[in-house]
Amino acid sequence: MSGSEATVTKRAERLELLRRRAQEVLAASRFEEISADGRLDPLQLAKLMEELRTYQVELELQNEELYAAQLEADAARRRYQHLFTQMPLAAMVLDEQGKVDDCNGRADELLGPRSLRGPGDGRFLTRLEPEDRQRVHRALRELAPGETQLVESLRLGSGVATAAVFDAHLIGLSIDYKLDRRTLALLVDKTSEIARQQDQQFYMAMLDSSDSFIYAADDRGQMLLANRALLESLDCTRDQVVGHPRNDFLPLRDAILHLEADQKVLQTGHALTVEEQVHRPASRGTSTYLTRKFPLRDLNGRTYGVAGISTDITAIKDQQRHAMLSETVFMSSSDGIIITDADTYIVRVNPAFTRQTGFSPESLQGRKTSILKSGRQDSAFYSALWHSLTTTGSWCGELCNRRADGTYYTVWSVINAVADAHGQVVHYVAIQTDVTQLHNVRLALAHQAHYDNLTGLPNRALLTDRLKQLVASALRHGKTFAVLFLDLDRFKEVNDTLGHLIGDRLLREVAQRLQERVRTEDTVARIGGDEFVVLLPETDEAGALATAARILERVHVDVFLSDHVPYRPMASLGLAVYPRDGKTPDLLLRSADLAMYAAKTDGHNRIRAYSQEMGHANDELFALQNELNLAIERQQLRLHYQPKCRLADQALVGAEALVRWQRPGNGLVLPGHFIGVAERCGLLVQLDRWVVHEALRQLGQWIAEGQWQDGWRLSINQSVLDLKRPEMVFALQDLLLHYGVSASMLELEITEDALYNHTPELIKQLEQLIAMGVTVAIDDFGTGYSSLAYLRQLPISVIKIDRGFVSGMLVAESDAVLVQTIIDMAHNLGHKVVAEGVELPAQRELLQRMGAEVGQGFLFGKAMDAQQFADAWLPVAARPSGEYRGPLN
Repeated sequence: MSGSEATVTKRAERLELLRRRAQEVLAASRFEEISADGRLDPLQLAKLMEELRTYQVELELQNEELYAAQLEADAARRRYQHLFTQMPLAAMVLDEQGKVDDCNGRADELLGPRSLRGPGDGRFLTRLEPEDRQRVHRALRELAPGETQLVESLRLGSGVATAAVFDAHLIGLSIDYKLDRRTLALLVDKTSEIARQQDQQFYMAMLDSSDSFIYAADDRGQMLLANRALLESLDCTRDQVVGHPRNDFLPLRDAILHLEADQKVLQTGHALTVEEQVHRPASRGTSTYLTRKFPLRDLNGRTYGVAGISTDITAIKDQQRHAMLSETVFMSSSDGIIITDADTYIVRVNPAFTRQTGFSPESLQGRKTSILKSGRQDSAFYSALWHSLTTTGSWCGELCNRRADGTYYTVWSVINAVADAHGQVVHYVAIQTDVTQLHNVRLALAHQAHYDNLTGLPNRALLTDRLKQLVASALRHGKTFAVLFLDLDRFKEVNDTLGHLIGDRLLREVAQRLQERVRTEDTVARIGGDEFVVLLPETDEAGALATAARILERVHVDVFLSDHVPYRPMASLGLAVYPRDGKTPDLLLRSADLAMYAAKTDGHNRIRAYSQEMGHANDELFALQNELNLAIERQQLRLHYQPKCRLADQALVGAEALVRWQRPGNGLVLPGHFIGVAERCGLLVQLDRWVVHEALRQLGQWIAEGQWQDGWRLSINQSVLDLKRPEMVFALQDLLLHYGVSASMLELEITEDALYNHTPELIKQLEQLIAMGVTVAIDDFGTGYSSLAYLRQLPISVIKIDRGFVSGMLVAESDAVLVQTIIDMAHNLGHKVVAEGVELPAQRELLQRMGAEVGQGFLFGKAMDAQQFADAWLPVAARPSGEYRGPLN
């Protein structure tokens, strides 16, 4: 109700009250206030007259207010009628049956002249198609006052000069309209838009039908257009390209080159023709395109972007390259090449042929090939040659020819006939290799097959052969011999720091030093990389150890590799003795290799002799890998849960899920004994998936039973290998939905070392997890390559301080300072802190004073299985936070 209406209503109530009062006074006056002479008491009559005059004034005021309200209503009605009439949209007032009560001029233009001028005007519905008419009827029935409903794509055609398509916005009027429901209908003309869409589809179809790339980008490099050929080449959808910069879907190098070419067009305002390389996925290689780029201008002549048409000229370029390659091969080939016509007249020779024969190209041009004959092949030889060329089109074999100086030379010649499209021979092409030095070449090949190219030492093949001979001889004569397996320590650092050329120089120097410390009958071999093997015939373990010591002493002498800077090589050396440590070459090499690995594990630059314990350890590791392969399938993995508590009051705030292996015959195996094995044998991703499934399943059960409070988080260790899978985030979303777990209740812990070499793809995965509500934590912080430079780039929320710093901070001031620094750094970056390995109350108190929020360790509770954890921590989880301190209290 408006303000004027309220005023009128209040005034009417007051007048009604006065009217009733006057009636009461008049009624009373008739009986009680008449004087003895039958007249009204003057005093009472005066009061009555006063009240009547007041009533008259009130009536006059009411009339004035009613008149003002009427004027205001008339003005408002005229304004609204003017708006309704001048509205640019076709507007109509419809009753419940869809008939027109009122409409503006735009609606009249649309619907044609009115057949009726009042209620019952049904022009709107009669102009609709039958199915559209039913949709409008249904909308009018369902529409309530004050509601709005959209009826799309109404087709107006019957009785209308031009067929049109409209969207109808139906608005239920919120006041009674002639005591019946009325609806305001606004028609939005979609005809032009549909025509534009059709035009756009037509032109897009034209562009998509082209095999050339057609595209456009604005002046900032954002893509405006991309046709089908380009999208298929990129293996992208239109949404992945249009509206994105090129570096979202092109290699960065290609994107930069495209942008530079665009900038030239934008700066000059002139079209540009360039050759571009398009780098596709490795399986599809690189293509070359001839691109015409030209500026895009708006109606005011302002350049707002660049369009391009790129035509694939890869085949043409390939043909050019093949022609150039053929010419290059012809001119640079070390084999002599001679081309003749069908009658064996020489057409062309290459430089190598000139060097072979001593004849210049000019002296051979137009001469028959018989000029090269030495006379050492008889006519039968040439008959067989021509028979082969005539029947098969080719011949190969040795030819003895004569040079220009009259000397003889032998070539391996391959002759092929070249025919035209009709099968007629038009040319002969002969490729000739000088085999005069064939014997030397064969010797060189034999040496290459058995010796290392870099050091000149015997290679693995020759070593194996000599080792077999040594085993046979030792077995036959009942003697022993030793095998030394040497591996340079930190050789990779030399390659990475000084380069492979310096690394090769070091390998050659080591090879020479090894030979200096062995006997003539001993064999020093390089079997690959920085690995060397020394065979010591007729040597026992003591003699082998003495030789090994001399070798290490010699290897450890300074060597100047680069810029006169001395470098002191070190090596780890393993020893095996025949027949104690192996009776076959493979077993001996394996034993010596295991001993070398043990020496390297002991601290480098050491000698270790093989022992059976090494073999047992290796066999156990192999068995562990095999069993771990089946552990998940056989349901041998278990999850234990360790509580995480607030340091301030030791209240439970969550838990960490820790995997255990119920290994048959070995009891419960901790992850430190098998995680490394899982990573080496490629099972870490599969193991991570099982842990996530089982942890979320258990968490979902606790949530369903009302045992898990809002705000608590379950932590799960996450490997970067699994996190790098593109589908990992979507799979995690499905699991959370499946088990009824909120993403805010999940925390993924990733080790610091794994995050050090992060990639843009990994950062994107982490950002998607954060956007879901999952908390991301850095585990074991401080044990890896801690750096603010990378830490501030990572979308993480929590930093977990490694237990090593927590355990030492009470006794080592440096550890305490480091812990405080980590906490301050984390807080400055907006991260929370969790301290691992809290075992003493003093540690908890110090960490709390330092500002750490959460602790985890034996002080609060050990890791336990799901049932034990629920019994110890969850039965009273519904109490207010802070009341429950855990089982230790």
